Amino acid sequence: MKKWLIALSTATLLLTGCEAETNTGFSAKNIQQSWVLTKVDGKDISISEPRTVPGMAIDANLKVSGFGGCNRFFGQAEVADKNKFRVTNMGSTKMACIQDDQATVESVMTQSLQVWNNAALENNILTLTSEQHILTFVPEAIAEDTPKQP
Repeated sequence: MKKWLIALSTATLLLTGCEAETNTGFSAKNIQQSWVLTKVDGKDISISEPRTVPGMAIDANLKVSGFGGCNRFFGQAEVADKNKFRVTNMGSTKMACIQDDQATVESVMTQSLQVWNNAALENNILTLTSEQHILTFVPEAIAEDTPKQP
């Protein structure tokens, strides 16, 4: 009887210890903050001062507002299936983009946000992956604490 009890206790502890804490997807609540775009397709975004860094803010009603590099944009975020994200009804200002790098980042960012993306939120990094591009964001508070590279 003691052997059976020990075996049962050991099995329970092992199974409990093996239970992996998986964080698949995210909730609409934990993306409600200001995000700064840090990478496009794995390449760092380099913005020389005093230009504003591209990013977006998502409020409690999932309203999105942001800056793509040249223009401000706004829309409505949608979250589905715990790992899908997109922005619908997007509108923006229509300022001319003089720098090609800004225009490219803005175009990729705004187009990618409007299609369904596979979304992952891990270690304060929001990754949105569409069929064409991968956008990587960090919370604005974390981006402000990161030292600027020359």
